[in-house]
Amino acid sequence: MKTRIRYSLLLILLNSTISFTQTTSIKYESNGRDTIDISTNPFWKFIGEWTLKNDDWSQNWGFGTEGIKIPNHHTVTKNLNTNHSLISIIDGPPPNGHIFWTYNPNTKQVHHLSSFGTIRTGTGTGSINENGDVRLKLVFEGEAPDTYRIYNYKWLNADEYHMKSVQFNKDDEPTGLFYEGNFIRIDTKGRQNIRDEISDILNVLDNNDISVAEQLHVYADNVTHMAPNNEIIKDKKALSDYLVEQRKYGVSKMKHQIDQIEEIGDQVIVQGTVSGTFYPSNESTSIDFKTKNLFVFKRIKGVLKISKVIYNMSPSD
Repeated sequence: MKTRIRYSLLLILLNSTISFTQTTSIKYESNGRDTIDISTNPFWKFIGEWTLKNDDWSQNWGFGTEGIKIPNHHTVTKNLNTNHSLISIIDGPPPNGHIFWTYNPNTKQVHHLSSFGTIRTGTGTGSINENGDVRLKLVFEGEAPDTYRIYNYKWLNADEYHMKSVQFNKDDEPTGLFYEGNFIRIDTKGRQNIRDEISDILNVLDNNDISVAEQLHVYADNVTHMAPNNEIIKDKKALSDYLVEQRKYGVSKMKHQIDQIEEIGDQVIVQGTVSGTFYPSNESTSIDFKTKNLFVFKRIKGVLKISKVIYNMSPSD
């Protein structure tokens, strides 16, 4: 029986240059669904916290092009409880607001809903390409009748994207009104966050109450797995066969421990131990064990996965 788990999405909104104090809590039921893996969400690149690069913003609201500074901009973007939705909460200098995107996997269309300030609601549709770039055609309450805007979100690198909005009239001609800026990711992954993230993954390995298929979610597709007295495994399918076969012989009640963490680019090296007791399925005498291990975690589409793991024989006393 799957346990219903309530998740709380804490969206922390910026109101000063150094602290985020305004908070909003969004709660929803997961109904047993794995909410860790975001790699199947087409909007996965946007998930995180964002601010304007150098506070720079360019715009034309009918008084000519101007470059201004917008300090304290803060966007928190989060996936919800489906693989095809995204919500962004935007705070800072007014007008503040929010944006909701959904993706239809059958029509390949992005649907947009937004609300800013007192009346600026926006609706429309668009598309997303393989790079994660989004193009939208939107209409807004409060703008001139029969006008619309084309929004382009283009990725410059994994931690920066450019957004530009251009207004068009009913004849599909630019009116000259626009706004644009570059958004950069706010680094919120401290060492403790990484440790907690890895601990959650190792807890999946220690959990014998879930299926092998569920445990495989934490491994990369091209995982390398090296266990004592076993052939080297070099992909997830072979690992699945190995884990299924191991369960036929009995159950291991075990606990992984983290001894040392080192981050190298998008990879995290973890040295640790695992100890526990093996209970054979033929009800013979149980066996205590302890091994040292070395994990290589790699962030794939924003999600930390086990890329390589080496278990050695039980260390001598």
